[in-house]
Amino acid sequence: MLCTCKPVFASATDLSGTWVLETIGAQTVKVPAYVNPFHLKSIDVILVQVIQNGNDVTLNGHYCDRIQHDDPNNPAKVIVLDPWRLTPSPLQRSGTFAPDDSGRWTLTLPSLVEVFGATLSDPATDALPTDPNDPRLVDVDGDGYPGLSIALSGLVPGTLRSVQRQSTALRGVAVAEDRVEGGMAYESDQSVIASEPPTIKNLYTSSTAITDPAACSSTFVMVKVSDAADAGAVDCAWVRDQETAFLGL
Repeated sequence: MLCTCKPVFASATDLSGTWVLETIGAQTVKVPAYVNPFHLKSIDVILVQVIQNGNDVTLNGHYCDRIQHDDPNNPAKVIVLDPWRLTPSPLQRSGTFAPDDSGRWTLTLPSLVEVFGATLSDPATDALPTDPNDPRLVDVDGDGYPGLSIALSGLVPGTLRSVQRQSTALRGVAVAEDRVEGGMAYESDQSVIASEPPTIKNLYTSSTAITDPAACSSTFVMVKVSDAADAGAVDCAWVRDQETAFLGL
């Protein structure tokens, strides 16, 4: 599903250049004692260099920002702490930009599995660590604690130490020479290895999170950096300064 109502920009046949990629992964979370699930969105902002050779494309870059849009009714709101929000995790993925059966030039990036906070032999299938002494754990955000750290506010304030895994597959079309939009197949899970206070770990693991089943709830947008800006120092600081103008964040 392309998940855009905008017409295809037929003249766009080459995506080579520098782009800012925004992915929006939507989940619903069921918390014990609450009848209705909570709706959450995890937004990643990534600076990528796109190389196109024929119909084959490769994206090379790194994460620049991580944003959590929480349900206003959620009693334990997630706060992405700066050490993790600003960690420039590398990203590399490949796919195609080619005409589909109807002739629309379509960007297709097959499923990519990423694990943050641990090094696994098989990122797609290995069980996530749950023991804070597991040797596979990595202090990915450099804050001195294993895994990555996430803060909670509201009725149950505290900090979680966790490992996160996500799988994303993107499919979209160019709606302008410098903009690609589309839908994203998204799955995410995490394990909590510790918490402060310790009671939060048990409370958090009793909740159930699933991918939001609504059509087009998870999407992506890719916006090309202009040649003028590209000629300068385009880095994550620049991307974060431009988030609102580029992506409406």
